[in-house]
Amino acid sequence: MKHLSLQDFKRCLARVPAAVDISFSGYSEPWLNPACTEMVEHAYACGHGIRLFTTLIGMNGRDLRRLRALQLRVFLVHVFDDGTHMDSGLVRRNYVDLMRQLVDADISSLLFIVMGEVHPELLGIIPDEALVRSRPRSRAGNGEKMVGARQPIVGALTCPDERQYRNVLLPNGDVTFCCMDFERRHILGNLLRDRYKDLFEGAAFYNIADRMNGTDGFLLCRSCEFAEPTTSEC
Repeated sequence: MKHLSLQDFKRCLARVPAAVDISFSGYSEPWLNPACTEMVEHAYACGHGIRLFTTLIGMNGRDLRRLRALQLRVFLVHVFDDGTHMDSGLVRRNYVDLMRQLVDADISSLLFIVMGEVHPELLGIIPDEALVRSRPRSRAGNGEKMVGARQPIVGALTCPDERQYRNVLLPNGDVTFCCMDFERRHILGNLLRDRYKDLFEGAAFYNIADRMNGTDGFLLCRSCEFAEPTTSEC
């Protein structure tokens, strides 16, 4: 299945409490799904807080106008760099025009992040005060590696960002542990059949929790740069 359908998205979202924020991010560019803007609008209408993480690829001016009508908690744009880490060939005239429209849209939650140097065509468009510079990520040592993975953590560890509750919904309804789990090693359940709370009460989640507490066994977090070792107190 190439895309999550709007119908299945609505079925899955109906199982998620409104108090849970919905992030449009994950393993790929959200707006490569042609129904993405309608999904955002539906989740917003259901009372969820909305967080967007996007390069803008796949988005158009009509999408942007619809998004402007919403109160978004986060609208973070991953800015194309000079080609060191990203495919700079995707920065074409329509993309540059859309970036100008976005900057002029006066969206209060709007931020930009870049790894390396901003693409030459985007210089002078993005306000310096809204631009965050970041280093490349190892993606927990799996997927397409941008930098080398960290030395694995031995023993108990914690995730300061609590990414164990920032899960990813796949087109077939499966829910993976977090956005670093590109190889889908930790599947918590399936929202087309399971209740939301079951994701955190099943064997898969309990195994992850046990291993975060120091139990032996594979755990993606051990190679993730966001994880921190837990030091025991005497």
